Amino acid sequence: MKIKQIIWFSLLMVLGFASFAQDYPYHYFTHINQVVYNPSLVSAEDKISADVMTYQLWAGGFKPLSDYSLSFSFSPELMKKSRTNYYQTHYGLGATVLRDKIGPFNHNILQLIYAYHLPVADRVLLSFGINLLTENLAIDVNSLNPLENEDPRLLTGKNQSMLFDGGFGTSLRGDKFRVSFSVQNLAPGTFYFSESTAKEFKSNRKFYLTGLYRFDLNNGIYIQPNLTLRNNIYKEPAFDSFIDCSLRLCSFGAGYRSEQTVFLFASFPINDFTFTYTSENPIISNHMIGSGHTFSLGWKIK
Repeated sequence: MKIKQIIWFSLLMVLGFASFAQDYPYHYFTHINQVVYNPSLVSAEDKISADVMTYQLWAGGFKPLSDYSLSFSFSPELMKKSRTNYYQTHYGLGATVLRDKIGPFNHNILQLIYAYHLPVADRVLLSFGINLLTENLAIDVNSLNPLENEDPRLLTGKNQSMLFDGGFGTSLRGDKFRVSFSVQNLAPGTFYFSESTAKEFKSNRKFYLTGLYRFDLNNGIYIQPNLTLRNNIYKEPAFDSFIDCSLRLCSFGAGYRSEQTVFLFASFPINDFTFTYTSENPIISNHMIGSGHTFSLGWKIK
C-alpha cells in the first residue's frame, strides 16, 4: 500500500508542476544511464562505475548537433567489502560532465552528486540524492560567418556566461522494479551575454518520473519495459518509453519518444565493460534533418 501511495504522489507532483523548457537533451541517454538526470541512482547497484556517452545528429555529411556525457561514481563503504549486499545502508559519490554543442553554442554542465541509500523493507531500497550544478554557456564567435566582418555585435559583449544551480532525486527499488522522481535546475537562472534582453538565455527546471519492471523468463533471460515522463521544449508533458530484452550474452531493445522518434539499441557486455549503440530516427520527415546515433561505453564493478 505504501508503494502505491508513493507512486500516485509522484505522479501528482509531476502533473502539478508547470512544464518548463528543457535546455539540455538529457533524454537521449535515458535508456543507457539514468544517473545523468537522477542523482539518487549513484552507487545504487554497483561499487564503482564509469560511463562515456555521445549523441551525434548526422545530416547530409555534417553534424549540426553533438552531445557528450562522462560520469563516474563509487561507494566508499561498499568498496571495502568483498561480498556486497546493496540492500543495506550506504552512500555514494559521483560526478557527471555533460556537453551540448549546437552550431556556435557550447553548453557545459558539471554535476557533483551525493546519494544516500537505506532499506525500508526486505530487499527494498529507498534512495535520496542531491547534486550541485555548474553550467557554462559559450558562443564561439570564430565559427560564425557574418555578412559583415566588422559587425560590432560580434566584436564586443560577453560571449561566456556561468550559472550555479542544483537538483535532487529519489527512488524506490526492489529486485524487479524501480520508481524514481527527480528535478534538475531547482532555481533556474538566466545566462547574460550583454545588457540586451535579446542576448539572454534562460535556464529551465526539468522534471523526470521513471518506472520500470523486469519480467524474468528462463535461463536468465528477461524483458524490462521502461517509461520516463518529463517536460519538453514546448512546455507540454513528454515521455520516453522503451523495452529492453536481455539474452544473457547481449541485450537489445526498441523505444519511442514523444518527439515522434523511434530508436533501436543493442548492448554487448564484455567482462566488466558494456558497449551500447543506438540508432534514432524521426517518424515524420520534417521533424529532424537527419538521424541520431548514440555510442556508449560503460564499466562497472559489482
